[in-house]
Amino acid sequence: MTSASSEPPCSKPVNICCIGAGYVGGPTCAVIAKMCPHARVTVVDLSQERIDAWNSPNLPIYEPGLQEVVEEARGRNLFYTTNVEQAIIDADLIFVSVNTPTKTAGLGAGAAADLRFIERATRTIARVATSSKIVIEKSTG
Repeated sequence: MTSASSEPPCSKPVNICCIGAGYVGGPTCAVIAKMCPHARVTVVDLSQERIDAWNSPNLPIYEPGLQEVVEEARGRNLFYTTNVEQAIIDADLIFVSVNTPTKTAGLGAGAAADLRFIERATRTIARVATSSKIVIEKSTG
């Protein structure tokens, strides 16, 4: 299959925000930042402790090769912050990578996903966004 465009993927500047700096959002966006140097990738989380860990030499998650990927991109086009609202405003594309644990009470307890964190994140996007956004749900359930 050939592309209609002769431009390589990730060749145009784009601002990406990832809400959730956990086991899915942090590593996924580190790889995106490495592979797409024209993209500005901002990973946000409400936990200052988690963001501090991503900004330190001691990452909060171990995956083979992740340390090197983060060190290559961090500060160049990969940023970790608790400033959720500004990252949403600046973003063209938003990943929602928040926890979706199994419900422990109510209808669907023990079987259905608890979507309250996704709902909270998407309501924040709707309240804060000042322009159209592409929103991608990347569940961590």
